[in-house]
Amino acid sequence: MTVTRKTKNDANNNQTILLIGIIVAAVIVAIAAIVLSSTNTGLSTTEINYDEIPQSRTEDGAFVLGNPDATVTFVLFEDFLCPHCQAYQSTLKDMMKELIVTGEANFEFRMVQTNQVSYIPFGLAECADILEPGSFWEAHDTLFQLAASQSFNEETPRKFAEEMGLPYGDLLTCQKDADQYVTDGQFVQQFDWFSGTPAVGVRKNDGPVLQDALLAGRPTVEQYRMVVEQAQ
Repeated sequence: MTVTRKTKNDANNNQTILLIGIIVAAVIVAIAAIVLSSTNTGLSTTEINYDEIPQSRTEDGAFVLGNPDATVTFVLFEDFLCPHCQAYQSTLKDMMKELIVTGEANFEFRMVQTNQVSYIPFGLAECADILEPGSFWEAHDTLFQLAASQSFNEETPRKFAEEMGLPYGDLLTCQKDADQYVTDGQFVQQFDWFSGTPAVGVRKNDGPVLQDALLAGRPTVEQYRMVVEQAQ
């Protein structure tokens, strides 16, 4: 009888160990999935205080962030609904932290429509700044986060309004006349090197965006840094 009881206890212990192992494995898999999902979005957890960085707009309305006296302006052609643009945000944030926050370069955002409904988030970003001046760059980040974390649908504008603390009705009213994306779309047509988003042009000393200064593809922070160093 003693041997039988010991065998049953051993079996129970083995089952307990196996159950614990399964639970631990499940937890590890869940954590890995969360980390992988976060990595796949390309979104950075880097926080930038936009209130501490000069903000302006070009003569034709494009939004600019950075030191007005910087010798280099990086012109980013992007679409909030472009998956490649969403994946590039982490690198872009790292570049901004190193070069834009420090005043060594400017960041000019140009809206280029690659999706038939891209005009909606474009209008939301523009109207956010109209309703609350200086909020464009926060809106920029919020829209990329919303677009990357869920499918863009009819509920996204309302979610955006909640995230930004803006009246939803005022956003919808403003959106009817928000057309900066049209200007930006016409702007990019003058460059024969443009083939899709994201794309990066370089403007030096307030000159034009030059083809030979283009950073091809999705440049690294080091490539951005090299352009700045060469311009000095």
